[in-house]
Amino acid sequence: MMRRRRLSFEWFALTIVISISVQDGVVLASDSAVEHRGQVYYSAEKTMQLIKGLPIGVLVAGDAAINNKAFIDVLKDFGALNRKGQGSFDKTNYTVESVVHRLQDYLRSMAPMQVAKLRSTLIIAGYSALSDTPEVWNLVFDSSQGVGVSQVWSPTEYGVCWEGAGECLHRLMSDDFTLEGMNETSSPTLVTPGMPIHDAVALARFLADATVGYVRFRADVQPKTVGGPIDMAVITRHEGFRWVQRKKLTGPRQGER
Repeated sequence: MMRRRRLSFEWFALTIVISISVQDGVVLASDSAVEHRGQVYYSAEKTMQLIKGLPIGVLVAGDAAINNKAFIDVLKDFGALNRKGQGSFDKTNYTVESVVHRLQDYLRSMAPMQVAKLRSTLIIAGYSALSDTPEVWNLVFDSSQGVGVSQVWSPTEYGVCWEGAGECLHRLMSDDFTLEGMNETSSPTLVTPGMPIHDAVALARFLADATVGYVRFRADVQPKTVGGPIDMAVITRHEGFRWVQRKKLTGPRQGER
């Protein structure tokens, strides 16, 4: 049976991030909305490769900053530290779980007081070194519950998980829709384990676009806390992390003319 899961809390309404796991790989998609001091911006990064060289990606939902620094930049710092030197992972013998727990420790140690106030969640997906199929993990920071790690999909499971403004997806993914819960037995089958990765990409794009449109046209939802470009990446066993679509800054890179 195809499974789908909304991960955690109602207070992540300012975003939509989606992961779809199938036998061929895993797809990550996110919008670009972020709020700062009451102003909503539509160009935030929420999708990235966690450690260059490893087939692992991450989605960010919730608070956009930690220790007065953008959360995505903190994750890039973690990736830089763990791809070289004594702390680097052995590319032939690592697990996604070990990466998740090291990231958890890193975030705890860098700013304990700030982390205690975070209301954020990370969806971390990809391949362990010796695995032929992907897995998905959830790292949640919540001031009332502490820091929690859980596995969303094991390498033998598949399905859709999301975080954020989930009412539209609740309606799409359940024939028996309620805001308080979902009836697993009534969910329409949108994903099978053998779904080709290109179809999983198309489904993720549809679900993200549908959520953005749903929030945009709801007159009672103000401000529009979901929107901007949709960033999408795919992770497969042999090709690793690849961008499907990504917003870009224009102009030359540092050192270029």
